[in-house]
Amino acid sequence: MVNEVFVLRHGIRLDIDDKAYWRHYLKRKDDVPLSNRGIIQAQETGEFLKKENIKHIFSSPFFRTLQTAQAVATKLNLPINVEYGFIEMLNPDWFPAYPELLSKEEAASIFPSINRDYESIVRPEYPETDYEGVVLHRVKKALDEIITTYDGSILIVGHGASTESAAKALMLPDSWEGFNGKMCALNKYVYDDEKWSFAYGTTEHLSAESILN
Repeated sequence: MVNEVFVLRHGIRLDIDDKAYWRHYLKRKDDVPLSNRGIIQAQETGEFLKKENIKHIFSSPFFRTLQTAQAVATKLNLPINVEYGFIEMLNPDWFPAYPELLSKEEAASIFPSINRDYESIVRPEYPETDYEGVVLHRVKKALDEIITTYDGSILIVGHGASTESAAKALMLPDSWEGFNGKMCALNKYVYDDEKWSFAYGTTEHLSAESILN
């Protein structure tokens, strides 16, 4: 069984740092990559996590989360399991249809650490308009199965809604106070005495202050 869960939001997106021209660089209109600042954040997070004994990495299939996960995976020499349960909330106000994302084969050709044999536990349906009833439920479903199937420490790389949902899935009905939702913020949860507890939520591993967006 998993006894430590690290929850990591992706690094800063390109549309935040290049508001004028970010659309020019997109290959898929709903799949915004990291900015240069976000790439540095991801690399710094990977360096920080070298002191932790993480055994498994699970990532949303969006490009920015895979970029973040790959930076960490390179530092830790671990494969990336692409889990759709940790995808961004498929809110119709954000996405007019199911977002176009890289196929597993395309992603693996770009991100060498991707585990081609991993099969996603959850396949979300579009649209998602109910955060508590849908997003939290599918994040919890994926997380619960991972916790019982794997062992040791795991890292989840997700988005604002899915990382927050992971924290709630672990801590509710107890308070999930302390969760840090900034980009490339790292949150650690530890299982002990038959319950999960919050260890820390930090951006201290980053050389520059991050943002909540």
